[in-house]
Amino acid sequence: MPSMTRKTVAGKEETPRKSSALFLKRQSQIIKKATKLFMKQGYAQTSMREISKATGIDIRNLYYFIRSKEEILFLVIEMIHRRELELFEKQGFTSIDDPVLQLRTVIREFIDTGYGFGQEILLLYRESKSLPNRLLKVILSRESQVVDRIEEILLRGREKKVFQFEDASFTANMMVYELSLHALRNWNMKQYSKEELTDLLEKHMIKAVTA
Repeated sequence: MPSMTRKTVAGKEETPRKSSALFLKRQSQIIKKATKLFMKQGYAQTSMREISKATGIDIRNLYYFIRSKEEILFLVIEMIHRRELELFEKQGFTSIDDPVLQLRTVIREFIDTGYGFGQEILLLYRESKSLPNRLLKVILSRESQVVDRIEEILLRGREKKVFQFEDASFTANMMVYELSLHALRNWNMKQYSKEELTDLLEKHMIKAVTA
């Protein structure tokens, strides 16, 4: 991997600015490599020096891009939640009036994310407890936001008499867990294609709340 520095006109070394595309690209590369190490040997057992070796980035330059292991883990989990929460803000989604169609859209989008970020989602469930309290509170708050947005869809569907369930919060939490099924159980579900599993989950979840 190329050095993290570049030559200025005067010939001096300069590190990329933290708002630059180069900085974000390097940081993303580090996060991906570190995630693989965390999954392979465990978060607690992985050192910054091992991450430095895996990425080919000198340890001093590594600390410029990532301040700590905790920051890497936090950024991995934040990336998942950011992608999920962005769905609820899309104009194409917010303009859907039918709660059933909204819920179907959430199910399919989240399953697609699960296939793209399977290791990261598994890491969330396995290692989020390793974060310091200040970061864990942020992660738990984001997770609650995801649940709350699904709960809002369920409640609106009940008002329109297309959904029925006993407890909205419990149902929304169960749905969030089920939407991580591929990441958590893919080792025992290899007989299903992505399309088959998506269809099965969608039918199962919609049937569970349909009036």
